[in-house]
Amino acid sequence: MIGQNKSEFSSLFQEFLNSYPYTASGLRHTAAYDEQRQERRRNFEVIAASVKLRVVVTQGILMQLLSYGDTPSNRENGAWIDVNKDITIYFDEKKWTQPGDLREVADAVFNFIACCNDHPEKLSEACNTFSQLPYFPDFQTEMLTPMLNALQPDNFLLITNKSRKVINYFAQTTYAQKLTNYPQLNFTGQKLIAEISHIMHQSGVPALRDNDLFHMFSYWLVAVKKYDFFDKISMLSDEHIKLIYPVEDMQVNPEYTLGECAAKTGLDELELERWIHAIRRKQQAILYGSPGTGKTFIAEQLAKLLINGEYGFSELIQFHPAYSYEDFIQGIRPQSQDGHLTYPLVPGRFLEFCKKAENYAGTCVFIIDEINRANLAQVFGELMYLLEYRNREIQLAGGNSFRIPENVRIIGTMNTADRSISRIDHALRRRFAFIEIRSNYDVLRRYHEKTGFGVEGLIKILEKLNQVIADKNYEIGISFFLTDNLRDDIEDIWRMEIEPYLEEYFFNQLETLAEFHWNQIEKLVWI
Repeated sequence: MIGQNKSEFSSLFQEFLNSYPYTASGLRHTAAYDEQRQERRRNFEVIAASVKLRVVVTQGILMQLLSYGDTPSNRENGAWIDVNKDITIYFDEKKWTQPGDLREVADAVFNFIACCNDHPEKLSEACNTFSQLPYFPDFQTEMLTPMLNALQPDNFLLITNKSRKVINYFAQTTYAQKLTNYPQLNFTGQKLIAEISHIMHQSGVPALRDNDLFHMFSYWLVAVKKYDFFDKISMLSDEHIKLIYPVEDMQVNPEYTLGECAAKTGLDELELERWIHAIRRKQQAILYGSPGTGKTFIAEQLAKLLINGEYGFSELIQFHPAYSYEDFIQGIRPQSQDGHLTYPLVPGRFLEFCKKAENYAGTCVFIIDEINRANLAQVFGELMYLLEYRNREIQLAGGNSFRIPENVRIIGTMNTADRSISRIDHALRRRFAFIEIRSNYDVLRRYHEKTGFGVEGLIKILEKLNQVIADKNYEIGISFFLTDNLRDDIEDIWRMEIEPYLEEYFFNQLETLAEFHWNQIEKLVWI
């Protein structure tokens, strides 16, 4: 993540260590972390106990769970003093003067903090819900993260405008101050700190947790050294800038339940749950089956299940025989620039996907449709190693180090009529979970309940045909017939899609082929 800026961070951190932590200001700063956490925890525990007894504690919530500047007035009112942010300024700007306003604000603030404390995994959902309330679209990250950090310092980073700026610079991201950005910023910040922790672990550092040490370093870099980030960022190359992904408009994915997925795919909930568990465990899976079984559609629905309620995304590509390592990982691409031909090293689709996924806190799903149509050993290259050792980083053939982010999942689809599993390289096979997709006639029935077209006759023909084919790799699937206008389209589908397929399969069995010509089965379809 930190890439070429690692040496820059190392140099700056050494300068910080030599000039700040053991000054008078630095010693006060070091002591403040534990002292303020203890005070914040006490505040929350007292207020939570009062709320449980249904005591109205509007003033207590506003004064002791939010940050106030160190002024005589604030101290006299019993406010929680924090150097990071004075919420009074925000209240004054919003002109919240009515008691009803303040009660609503207080209730929402407490509920948000309590939800995050009880269910850290619901941080994204809580931030999104809180920010949609009438009073809070502009509530900023640094207003609420001090309390979250106090309650659970291992799960929630203390984010100020200074630490946000430092994370953005070294992680090559563009997170804003909005609360809805905090889940992503928290995730990225923790990854960055884990990556640079070995640089910070040296003799002479204050006895602080890594997160606090990074926070103190950020304060020194921005407020004391006044580092010129703009000048440094302007010197980045075009290739470097391309790896910075904006997150201003990023939204949490809607909830998508097993029940909804089962209704949409016609599959059993227990079976779907087993498949999702396999994908999460193995981190990559291939859906395989005969033509028309809905593999691509099911892959897209499984991706929605994997990213539901999180900040994540999915992308789909399709392999073909000419697909190459250069298309997938990276390769030299001739480009014309000012009349001159240049040969830059350009990232392929999967490399771009992984760079983007590094900026997301949620699961990111890469779908490879028709995965067996390409030469997989050639296309995957070094990826074969990383699929098995997800926690490793390797040097690519063209230069640059690469690893697959922990939040990336891969789903492939394989048409077994083109190439069966038995013909797939064993080294590749053991790196994927394989999920078989067979023709599901109940899906066909449910789909045509809304169209009013009776499909029982068609289903009997398909069952008989697939028995005659007698090879699950070449069965006729039901997706050919998932069309709203099947009554008018079925003859064309059978004559122009099914019969050509059967002619190839039964090329030396003319009697069998004749049995399933449209003229022979037409009357049976309408039963």
